[in-house]
Amino acid sequence: MACTSLSIPTSPANSTKRTNPIFKDHVPIRRSCSDHNHLCSYTNRIRAASSTQPNNSRSIGIFPFKISSSIVPNCLGSFLFGPYKPMDVVEKNMNMNMVEKSGERTGNEGEEIKRANWMEWLVELRSKWRNIWQQKQVEDEEEDNNNGEEGCCAEGCSLEEKNGEMGYKSYDPESFSRFLVRVPWSETKLFSKLAFLCNMVYVIPEIKGEVLQRYYDLQFVTSSFKKKAAYMEASTMTVVVAANESEKHETTKDFRAGQHSSPCEWFVCDDSSTFTRCFVVQGLDSHASWQAYLLFGPTKFEGTNVLVHRGIYEAAEAMYEQFMPEILDHLERKGEQAKFQFTGHCIGGSIALLVHLMLLTRNLVKPSTLRPVVTFGSPFVFCKGHKILEQLSLDESDHIHCVMMHRDIVPRAFSSNYNNQVITLLRRLNGSFQTHPCLIKSKRLYSPMGNLFILQPDEKSSPPHPLLPPGSALYVLNKTQCGSSSGVLMAFLNSPHPLETFSDPAAYGSEGTILRDHDSCNYLKAMNMVLRQHTRMVARKVRKQRNLLWPILTSPSPHSWNDEDKSDLQRTKLVTRE
Repeated sequence: MACTSLSIPTSPANSTKRTNPIFKDHVPIRRSCSDHNHLCSYTNRIRAASSTQPNNSRSIGIFPFKISSSIVPNCLGSFLFGPYKPMDVVEKNMNMNMVEKSGERTGNEGEEIKRANWMEWLVELRSKWRNIWQQKQVEDEEEDNNNGEEGCCAEGCSLEEKNGEMGYKSYDPESFSRFLVRVPWSETKLFSKLAFLCNMVYVIPEIKGEVLQRYYDLQFVTSSFKKKAAYMEASTMTVVVAANESEKHETTKDFRAGQHSSPCEWFVCDDSSTFTRCFVVQGLDSHASWQAYLLFGPTKFEGTNVLVHRGIYEAAEAMYEQFMPEILDHLERKGEQAKFQFTGHCIGGSIALLVHLMLLTRNLVKPSTLRPVVTFGSPFVFCKGHKILEQLSLDESDHIHCVMMHRDIVPRAFSSNYNNQVITLLRRLNGSFQTHPCLIKSKRLYSPMGNLFILQPDEKSSPPHPLLPPGSALYVLNKTQCGSSSGVLMAFLNSPHPLETFSDPAAYGSEGTILRDHDSCNYLKAMNMVLRQHTRMVARKVRKQRNLLWPILTSPSPHSWNDEDKSDLQRTKLVTRE
């Protein structure tokens, strides 16, 4: 989701029935882009989220554009658009349902249901979450006073052991900065190139191969748009030469299904210098991609006991089949030298990660063939995903690099800790959450995976994060630092908490944090800002060294001294010895 504006009718047009409920008609979103982009120029302006005209359609208000309720699962739609119940009523109803299942009846039937906007849920949840968070901070301060300043390393315990299984220690900027390491220039430059590609994937028709070659030495290979165009041409010819009407009807049906089988657009490019084929996947920019995102119930990954986000996993399965011809072609051309890299923004990064792991679990390629998958502002989609990496004997720090803006809400949405009221609500929405291990043990839907890279822009672009040093920078969270644990990561993901962001009216619109800190254009701007800052720093060092060397370089050579100068030098040496 980047520089977007979307308007989808509440009643969808006549669409062909599909066996997969996710991939319906692809509705593109008009976009605009930064003027720093070398390859394209956008003509569409960002539409403001708020409108003075009344809106009677039922749409989701989380993001600054309208989304039809037809793409929302029934269980989630009943929450967003149905009657509002206070938290205590929900808990009573759930307890009553559990009693009824056991054969007992209660007399408190027919609880009064209040009609209200779904934002009241967020306001109520925020107030409860704030109370719990403040209470937790007080407990941490009291515990620190009782235990002194020795710290976990001196005591030989982890933060989880010190603060309880699900607790995490609160940090101030000074203590949190111990776990931050600035990313080297070479790695930042690679991330900048991938961020550029992830910005380009939203405007694939505008990409010019010769310009891509000139600026980044990359060769454009193909895209989902080219695949659709080729499929359309082949299907049209088949329809024309079909023998009878029934075959024409089946061919047309298959064509419509294949044309919209992908929830996200994508393109492929090659780096001939490293024999790497790069697959770039788009994020939330269509009807189908939003539906995949909102189907966030868990399902099994590749037949294992590891749980994964259902909608994004089904999207990745479709993308896997579409990528396969390009993967096999590159393997045939380059042989043992062939390399692959997957990247994407928003859910495109999550899809890229799943395809990366699917290639390994299906034994199609060796781990050495895959370069680290790099995601930008992508939601975490695995519960206990480290088990997959253990089965494949992979180090998550080497294979998964997750870049997120300091205040981006999307990576936090599924992985922040939620209180019991939210957990009760989630169980009401989806029965599979009743036994969801991450929700039960960790109070979150899905667990973070990989190396986390934190990108902070300058203060003019976005307010600084309370835990980060001021100024533009790219950090990696150091897991090897003494005292580091998942509690450090959770402290960052819970600040700011998604409930805080959702319940803030200023967070919405084109200038709000929801769009501003998740936009792919702003990821690219912030990354390039870090590069320019490093360049200026290097230039200052060069000037300083030049100023130190210049007097030495401009001083006369000893061989050019006359006899008088040499006698003066000798007298100086004698005086020094005395």
